[in-house]
Amino acid sequence: MPQEIVSKYKLTKLLQPDSVASTIVDKNLKLIWYNDSFEDFLKANQVKPKAFPSLLSQYDFKKIKKNKTLTLKLKLKNNMLPVSVKLLTTGKKIDGYLIKIKIGSSRRSKLTPVTKSDFEFMFELQNILTLLIKENSLLKLSNEIIKKCISLSKSDYAITVYNIQEEAQKYDIVFYDPEDHVPNSGNLKKDIVSNFSFLNKWLNANQRSLKGSQAQNNLASTLSRILKSESILLTPCIFDNKHIATIVVGKIKGEYTTYQIKTVEQFAALLSFSITSFRARELNTALETRLLQSQKLETIGKLSSGMAHDFSNLLSSIFGSVNLLRKRIPENENITKLIDNIESCSIRARDLTKGLLSFGKPTPKRKELVDPNLLLSEITKVVNHTFPKSITFESNVEDTLYNILGNSTEIYQILLNLCVNAKESIEKSGKIILSGKNIKIDKQNNLQHPLLHQGNYVWLSVSDTGSGISEENVLKIFDPYFSTKIKETGSGLGLYVTYGIIKAHNGEVEVSSKVSKGTTFDVFIPAYEPKIQKESSEEKIILLAEDEVMLNDLLAELLESAGYYVLKVYNGNEVIKVLTEELKVDMVILDYNMPGLNGLECSEKIRSLNMDMPIILSSGSVSLNDEDRLRKKGVTGFLTKPYEFDTLLATIKKLI
Repeated sequence: MPQEIVSKYKLTKLLQPDSVASTIVDKNLKLIWYNDSFEDFLKANQVKPKAFPSLLSQYDFKKIKKNKTLTLKLKLKNNMLPVSVKLLTTGKKIDGYLIKIKIGSSRRSKLTPVTKSDFEFMFELQNILTLLIKENSLLKLSNEIIKKCISLSKSDYAITVYNIQEEAQKYDIVFYDPEDHVPNSGNLKKDIVSNFSFLNKWLNANQRSLKGSQAQNNLASTLSRILKSESILLTPCIFDNKHIATIVVGKIKGEYTTYQIKTVEQFAALLSFSITSFRARELNTALETRLLQSQKLETIGKLSSGMAHDFSNLLSSIFGSVNLLRKRIPENENITKLIDNIESCSIRARDLTKGLLSFGKPTPKRKELVDPNLLLSEITKVVNHTFPKSITFESNVEDTLYNILGNSTEIYQILLNLCVNAKESIEKSGKIILSGKNIKIDKQNNLQHPLLHQGNYVWLSVSDTGSGISEENVLKIFDPYFSTKIKETGSGLGLYVTYGIIKAHNGEVEVSSKVSKGTTFDVFIPAYEPKIQKESSEEKIILLAEDEVMLNDLLAELLESAGYYVLKVYNGNEVIKVLTEELKVDMVILDYNMPGLNGLECSEKIRSLNMDMPIILSSGSVSLNDEDRLRKKGVTGFLTKPYEFDTLLATIKKLI
């Protein structure tokens, strides 16, 4: 009941001025709600909430009529305070009484006078927020925030420490010291970093400012001595519960007041918001660019794939004509040389067509478990033996990289192509670094790799110190026929096909480059993670339809040895009869060529009977790799004869 009354009349709290102490009591004068001013009123007069009803008991509230207000004088110590009492009702039922006590200006209503410093901060805040909208450089905006922070906190200098990689103790340190109070040197930065690691952990855990002083022996006293300051203040920049940077301000002489600490904390909040805003802006730009590139490449892929199909038909005619020419024309050295040249050019055209087709429909030719360590070892041997000695080659590979599910030849082609490109970008001498390591994408680093799903990946990287790629060309390097090389040195199709292979392995590639500084290609390929399947103790029934008696018996024996119960039939009509008249099965294995109903027709008939068990279709003469067509006919899996029994058992285990 009290809660219902509060819910019904709680709007009065918003209507009452702060100078009016308001409370609601039930019909027994028990307090069930009061506002902040009433709480202050009780404290000021040293009255406990439980004792207040006794002050009201001397008055007869039953005389109050509906929609009328009773005014009375409340005697409190030596004071007589005016009190108004209003009846709260629902129909004829009394809910309680609303009591208002006029107490004059309460402590809460007194406004803290706005100081000159407050006006300065609000003015600077307005300028910084305006700059945040206009400015495209995070460094310039950060410097502006730090400059204002120094001014309003009466500091002598400021240092911004950006957390690049906290666990590896990698920080980007930016000094802002207009009067050169702290001479900036390489050793000073090293001393700050070595001393900062422990402090950063404290800031990350506590998420509040830390004062350091030479006079007092505390956590930050060593850093204050390094910076030759009487007092310093370390304030973390926290956004979304993540510690992204730290502002360090210092005074050569003097201590920080509470107001100055609060000012630095406000600027730290501004800086954290600015950093996050800029990173989000950069991420959106990068995602838009990648999306446009992906859409463009998809369109080009479809176009090139269609052209490649037609081109393949033309090449088939050329190869056939070449074979006929060899048979019909008498041997002549000059003529044979011309035919060989035609055939050679046709073979190169065929390989080029395959590349276009693989990009148009990127699917690995044959999936297998690939050991990246072996591939990287082979690439290292090839590069060391074939690349010029003027190029230094380094290999930085973890010993136990995750396995990859894909095509080893294609992944080898990716790495070799990137290494060759790196070599060609180096004019005389330089360095190529081949790297490989395991990486886990999770919530912590997903923003750095937004196109990757969370999970384990193998990170393969090829970097060089070559000529680099201009910013406008980085977006074009995966386009077909685009190349920054001269005609004699290479073709632009290498990276185009490389991109297709990476996408075929559900991977991503990232490129970073600076003119005259070099280029880095980072390739991310998902690690192979076998699905853990629970073994079922329940015996599964497989209906096996195979018209070859010997093969039928052999398969049945194999499946029974694996723990399955097998029912053998020899044509499609028997399959339908068993399923409709005899028993329910867990899987059906159908041969394509059977008397009566063939495998596809039988599968279609089973689905028309609303049966949803897995169906495997096998064939030794017909290629049925069109997955869409198989699914429409109700087929769940397909096997090619002659059977690989391990593959057969693995397929059954996966589907059943």
